[in-house]
Amino acid sequence: MWEESVDDVAKTVLKLDDVTFRRGETKILHGIDLAIGQGEHWVLIGPNGAGKSTILSFASAQVFPTSGTVDILGERMGRVELQALRRHIGHVNPRHPLRSNLSVRDVVLTGLTGTVERPFRWEASAEQVAKADDLIAEVGLTSRTDAGWKVLSQGERGRALVARALIADPQLLLFDEPNMLKGDTYRTSYLQCTDFKLAA
Repeated sequence: MWEESVDDVAKTVLKLDDVTFRRGETKILHGIDLAIGQGEHWVLIGPNGAGKSTILSFASAQVFPTSGTVDILGERMGRVELQALRRHIGHVNPRHPLRSNLSVRDVVLTGLTGTVERPFRWEASAEQVAKADDLIAEVGLTSRTDAGWKVLSQGERGRALVARALIADPQLLLFDEPNMLKGDTYRTSYLQCTDFKLAA
């Protein structure tokens, strides 16, 4: 179901068709059409309130449109188990809605489960923990591996979220407000994921 052909370079990995989104009586987006192919890199540019983060919330299978259809990696939202789909999407979101005080390592490991919190009774394998620790080292957070989310600076959170986004080798990589990431961390994350990227 999730297999991709290397030769299928024109594969559409994200498609929005006549998408509208409202919050209450306020229309945020209207009649949006967007198609992005495998291997393409896109940046959404616009003023605050233009709907950039809303489009990323569709692309990350977090929010449903009010009307229209959203297809991600060949799966239509509303017809697929969302948690399974999210495991194939790396999303660096500065508003990551974590409420508990998970350690940096546990935050990174949630990239494997497609969840915000660590699932009850789920245990990572030794290989998964080792991969998480390698990514934590790569983004320069080894000394903060066991630090809780609530004591991290905004920059440290951003770097932890890059590691979280990369741990499952995503087919789709999303950055919301990428200017929160500076220097080598941002460049390295792009080099590591060779498929679709969308930044807003």
